[in-house]
Amino acid sequence: MSVPPRRATAALLLVYLAASALVAHAAFINFDNCLAPAIVNSSPLQLQWIPLALDAKFERTSPYRLNVTIYGNVSGQQVEGRYPPPDDPSWTNEKDTLGKIQNIGSSGNYSTLLADFKTLQYNAYNAKATQFCPAVINGTCPLGPYFHANDTDPSTLPAFSISHDFGSAYMFASLASTIRVISGDMGAPDLACVSANITPDLGPTITGLITWLPATILIVKGLATLAAAIWSPWGSSDIFRWSSNYGRDEDQLRLVTPGFGDCLQYIQFVTLTGALSLQYPGFYQPAVSQTSWSLLLFNESYVSHGNGTQSLVDGVYKYNGTYGMTAMSQLIGMT
Repeated sequence: MSVPPRRATAALLLVYLAASALVAHAAFINFDNCLAPAIVNSSPLQLQWIPLALDAKFERTSPYRLNVTIYGNVSGQQVEGRYPPPDDPSWTNEKDTLGKIQNIGSSGNYSTLLADFKTLQYNAYNAKATQFCPAVINGTCPLGPYFHANDTDPSTLPAFSISHDFGSAYMFASLASTIRVISGDMGAPDLACVSANITPDLGPTITGLITWLPATILIVKGLATLAAAIWSPWGSSDIFRWSSNYGRDEDQLRLVTPGFGDCLQYIQFVTLTGALSLQYPGFYQPAVSQTSWSLLLFNESYVSHGNGTQSLVDGVYKYNGTYGMTAMSQLIGMT
């Protein structure tokens, strides 16, 4: 059984408005822990970096430098043995390396940081292997667990960072990034693996075009429909006749169909597709959120009087949402 397009659009709009109350303020970029399940679920827990937050900054002017910072904590142990309690003095003793990420592992190799940034068409940047410990922020190697850190406050957590000059704004593109840390111990086991899609700013030209081109087409279509309904040979200046499809001449219906309402619903439908919980390219939802005016959804409210959310931070779209409706609400700026 098929659902009429107008009813489907109206139903999607009602569900979208109902879900807007679930908006959460965005702060960091969504990411995945891509460590092998055998490591994540090992018992006893194998030494690893547990990522808790990912932040990215992308300069919007040349040389278009991207800086990615991953906040987290250290957990597990590299060899079997008694795991010391949090107040054990071994955690402050640099010579005791159990449960710590070392600069040089048991094999004599450095703990290594690797990074890969891809777009749909090609590999944008494949970082050469570098030492992990010099990239550590808010900590030093050997890096052990921060038992008293607040997981919701990144400033209390250790982190590591990687940066690169991309030489391009990468507008209308997403950078699929994978960042790994390999231990210097025998066998070079993985210590960390984090993947995320980073979407740079679309830029004022593209966002302006996406916003105003559909609006211009809609206005022109409305004027054309109005002119055809009144001044065509089959038209009428009677507002009750030209504003309704009922009772019109068949030749006139051909001139005014699709009409203003049909064009508006096409724009609304495209906008609402961004509210679906699908794996879109990173730039799709920020792009279609520019036409939220068609749904009368804005970043200001006469009800909540909130300041709205700011999804574009440091040249990158940052929003946290399991569901597409939540992500779209944050991109629009609703409170």
